[in-house]
Amino acid sequence: MITDTAPFRYPHYHEATDTPDKLDYERMARVVAGVSRVVDGVVK
Repeated sequence: MITDTAPFRYPHYHEATDTPDKLDYERMARVVAGVSRVVDGVVK
């Protein structure tokens, strides 16, 4: 988890309606790629 604001941005967070079809996998992939670049830059 990058932030603790998920409940404010995603109404299904930790609810029974939080199902795979509601997730934005393309956006998640972009976030993971960006965080990976940041972490890689910090470690080097």
